[in-house]
Amino acid sequence: MHRIYIPTDDLSRPDYWLHHPRSVADLDAMGPALRTGAPVTLCAPGGATLAATLHFHDEVNCWIARPSG
Repeated sequence: MHRIYIPTDDLSRPDYWLHHPRSVADLDAMGPALRTGAPVTLCAPGGATLAATLHFHDEVNCWIARPSG
C-alpha cells in the first residue's frame, strides 16, 4: 500500500487535503495507481499511520484522503 505524508499528528479528522509538497510528491510517486478509491496509508510526522481511501476534488484540483472504517 502506498504511504502518503500528512503534516499533522491529528488522526481524528474526517478527511485530509493532500496539498502539502511532501504529500504531492508521495501522490506523484504512485504513478498509475493514483486514482479515486485507491487505498493508501497516511503517515503523520510523529510516526502514526492511518488507512485511508483517495478521492479527487475537482473544484479545487486537490486529492483528499478519507480514513477507512
